[in-house]
Amino acid sequence: MPFIAIYDWSMFTLPAGLPFANIEGDTHANAPDAPDYQSANPTWIGETFTFNGGTPTQIDITDDDGVFEDGYVETGAAQTLTSDVTINGTLYTAGSVVQNEFSMVDAAGNQVFVVAINGVNVGFTYALGDAPSTGQTFTPAHGLDGDPADSSAGYGSSSQSYNGIVCYASGTLIRTPQGDRPVETLRVGDAVMTLDRGAQIIRWVGAKTLTGNQLRDADKPIRFGVDALGPGQPTLPLAVSPNHRILLPAPMLRGHVAERGVLAPAKALLALPRVRRMRGKRRVTYHHVLLDRHGILIANGVAAESFYPGVMALHMLPDAECADLMRTVARLVQNPGRGYGPLAREALSVRDCEARLRTNGWRRHAVAKRKRAP
Repeated sequence: MPFIAIYDWSMFTLPAGLPFANIEGDTHANAPDAPDYQSANPTWIGETFTFNGGTPTQIDITDDDGVFEDGYVETGAAQTLTSDVTINGTLYTAGSVVQNEFSMVDAAGNQVFVVAINGVNVGFTYALGDAPSTGQTFTPAHGLDGDPADSSAGYGSSSQSYNGIVCYASGTLIRTPQGDRPVETLRVGDAVMTLDRGAQIIRWVGAKTLTGNQLRDADKPIRFGVDALGPGQPTLPLAVSPNHRILLPAPMLRGHVAERGVLAPAKALLALPRVRRMRGKRRVTYHHVLLDRHGILIANGVAAESFYPGVMALHMLPDAECADLMRTVARLVQNPGRGYGPLAREALSVRDCEARLRTNGWRRHAVAKRKRAP
């Protein structure tokens, strides 16, 4: 049962140039550079949405293909609500059809997705790890839709994957008291080294192989080349899932008060030299390593997080793995959201990370450290 956060329209200052009837009823952004642009109708492009704060509504949906899609490109059965939910004052019952109606991209490349339930657009959802902050604005420059004729890009592209679980690709060397070991060889009961608490016992491991149509671009590993984050970071190329969080040391933060460093999603660091998405990858196996508490492991010389079983991660796991994890960490049954405990470090959003990269502070730091390396 995938899990989606809906930021409903009441949380935004909506653009005056876009009537609410269009906000609720449009099936595409009516982008001026799309083949089916209708000049007599309002367009979403160039209009500004301001997020005023608030807690999103979390919805469970039933989906058989693992990708949140528009009806035009749906590859399986319709996506439906698993349970009743009220959004914008309207009750939507279990079984209601949920669609990723269309998406929009701003000039900086940030993307938002318009979610429709039973044909009514109820709000935005964001790429995993990319929640908005209070006061943040979004002004779309392009519209993407399941129907290529309604897409600025000329092709249908309004899908996103639910795979946001943090994990290491096969072959990653995890530091243990006995030395580095490939992540796929680790088992429950083995010890791994953590940055803060020394040797810790593994309580649960999981793995998932993605191949063919399952391995969308959004799920493909992020590769950190040797020394991408400084000398010896990593010592060997490191491949992790896009939402896996990497510990950035304090010197890279340039004014962000965090002596112990902060965690940043791997996909937010793509602007750094030697960091790229492995678009040519056709098959990958991702591995999860859970400890008693969220910790910082050493993977190919890079400080990176252990598996964190938050609400989103639990909903993304296959039912059998989720049940096994719940048996292992019983306190998750009573409190799935907070029962496991806090993150090992402050975690930055994708947007915050990318904004800092645009200042070139982190880029200059990483390049300078590599130049000083022997």
